[in-house]
Amino acid sequence: DGDYAEKVGNRTVTEVGTPGFSGEGFSGGNAYMGAADSHLEISTEGLTNSEFSATFWYKANPVPNRAGILVIGPEDSDNPDAQNIRTSGFRFFREASGTKQIFKLNAGSGDADSWFDGGAAATIDPASGEWVFMAFTISGIECVCYINGEVAAQGEFPGIDWTGCDILSIGSGAPRFTGWEHYSDLSALDELRLYNKALTLVEVQNVMNSD
Repeated sequence: DGDYAEKVGNRTVTEVGTPGFSGEGFSGGNAYMGAADSHLEISTEGLTNSEFSATFWYKANPVPNRAGILVIGPEDSDNPDAQNIRTSGFRFFREASGTKQIFKLNAGSGDADSWFDGGAAATIDPASGEWVFMAFTISGIECVCYINGEVAAQGEFPGIDWTGCDILSIGSGAPRFTGWEHYSDLSALDELRLYNKALTLVEVQNVMNSD
C-alpha cells in the first residue's frame, strides 16, 4: 500500500536497487512492483521454524522469462555471482513454458533438495492480466503449492533445514539463488503474508476469500 513496512513484527525491510509500486492492488491500495536489479530483503528471525507458509496475490509480468519470487537460502560464497546451494531453505520461482509461466518450489532438507513442480496445474497465462492467488506450505511431511486455492503441486518432504538461511528475498532470486538466472521479478505482488505453520487447504482458501 505504497510502503514496504512489515506490519506484524515491524522488522526492518531493506530496499535493494529501486523497487516500486504498481499504482494498484488486488483489492485497492498500491502493490509492490518489481524492477530490474531490485528486490526487498528482511531478516529470517522468527521465520525459520519447522513449518512455514506464504500467501500472496500476484500479477505476472512474463519479462524476463524467469525470476525468483520468494527465496530463503544459504550463501554460496564459492560462487558469489551464481549462487545455488539448495540443501537448505526454499526457493519459490517461475519459468517460461511457451508463452505461459510455470511456478515451482524447491526446498532443502539438509542432505538434499526436493522439487515440487505441478506442470500444467502450476501454469498461468500472464496475458490474462489477472491477479492470481499464490500459496505454498512446508511441513515435516510434505510441501504443497496452491494457485487460486487449488492444489498445483504436492509431494512428500522430510522437513526443512535452515542452515545459513538468514535473509528472505522478496521479488528476486538474488542474492542466494542466481545460478540459473532467476533474477528480479518485474511482476506485481500484493498482500504477502508469512506463517509459522503449514496452512491447510481450507485455511488457504479462507485467506484467499477474506481478501
